[in-house]
Amino acid sequence: MRIADHDLTAIVLVACVDEPVALAIVRVVRWARLVWGAGVDDAPLGLIHDVGFALLRGHGLRLCGGRERIALDGFVDDRERELLRAIRLRFEDRVLTNLARDPSVQAAHVVIAGTRAAGQDVVIAHALTALLPRLLAKRDWPAQVIGRLRDLTDTNDSIADDLAALLADVDGEDIVAAGAVLDAIDDAVAPALAPEALWELARLDDVPSPAARLALRTVHKTMAALPSPSTSLLTRLQDRRHDVIIDDEHAADVFPAGGFDGMSTRGIFENLVRSEVAYVGVGADDTAGSRAPDLFDVRFVEGELLYYTRDESPLLERRRQLCVVIEEAPRLRHKLAELPTQTLVLCEACVLRAFADLQLAFGASGVTLRWCLTGDDVDVVAEERAVLAASLMSEIAHRRASLVGLEELPTSGRVTFSPGPPPTQKQAKRSRGLWVRVGGVLWTVTTFQGDVHDVDPRAGLREIVDLLMLMA
Repeated sequence: MRIADHDLTAIVLVACVDEPVALAIVRVVRWARLVWGAGVDDAPLGLIHDVGFALLRGHGLRLCGGRERIALDGFVDDRERELLRAIRLRFEDRVLTNLARDPSVQAAHVVIAGTRAAGQDVVIAHALTALLPRLLAKRDWPAQVIGRLRDLTDTNDSIADDLAALLADVDGEDIVAAGAVLDAIDDAVAPALAPEALWELARLDDVPSPAARLALRTVHKTMAALPSPSTSLLTRLQDRRHDVIIDDEHAADVFPAGGFDGMSTRGIFENLVRSEVAYVGVGADDTAGSRAPDLFDVRFVEGELLYYTRDESPLLERRRQLCVVIEEAPRLRHKLAELPTQTLVLCEACVLRAFADLQLAFGASGVTLRWCLTGDDVDVVAEERAVLAASLMSEIAHRRASLVGLEELPTSGRVTFSPGPPPTQKQAKRSRGLWVRVGGVLWTVTTFQGDVHDVDPRAGLREIVDLLMLMA
């Protein structure tokens, strides 16, 4: 029995390995089982090996195309050996070095380096399933024969011995064919990991369910595809940053709650550094009958006196709160042919993006999210709450976000996504909220001022996000 030609690469063309080849083969075969099990059946073992060690080593990746570390004695003659060496050099220059420099691959490497050793292979394989399809896209690979390898890939060290026995039946022509597969990859492929893939890697243990991972991947992909907020919107939000005093009993101009946080040469005398009074009378000359300026006066005129500065009073900081209701959530778990994904996913992506953009504008502690899902199907609502809880895990732990019941939300200033029509205009004015009627190809937005307009979710989700940000 012979290993498929293009699977020989990881065995006879070993790259970037700082451990014994036998142990490297064991690692690679474990990754291969997980990658193939995830449905990436056309991934050659050699490519799994190279990309996997690029993820594992990061900037410590050691290339070997120019070194005599490829033991091919007894398999190929000198001419074939030089051919394989040239192929390997081109592959490392065009593919592996690009992987080592790619920021997303480096971010994945940091996640992998911080993973417990027992679960490292699973995280690497998960990253491989995201990277390999991009490298394999539009490539004319030979037919993959992996049944024999799958029979051999148990999790003990005897894998290396079994593969070594099979390698004894390999001849030089097979090795040359294996090297030619590497030469088929060009450097036009962008190997970058998407933001949603990096999010999954960092929380693989926290979201073990494949269904939940798929749901979150879709939500985060939709969220990441939205453009950034405009400069005019951020300026408008920043101008309103200090427009509300939340403590009605003690106005900030009467009782400054901010403490001293530094010193400056500009300020008022009430904040003068006390040691500055030591300059009073120093250097003054009274012989002329009138007191001449002393050093304190000179420092005052020159602007050299020191004053304490206060940090901004927390009474002047408005704590923004984004309150969202998604009504009849089970009815929104459908996909219209005209829209890119489910209506509920689009709604959730809007809310998560608005919350993230508000945190960038006002800081992590400057805004909180209170979110409610309603619906007749209790099981579906519970599933969606679990998905959102996983996505907002860190924010919920720091009490910056919460999934609440409808009765816990304020009646004023909330944003409602609903397949039904908005309330009457009188009720809308009283609630001062925003109503987004969803479920169709066009969404209808109704403000509390009575303004009504349609938004195309295929291109207008950013408009919905901006409205949510202004409601906070």
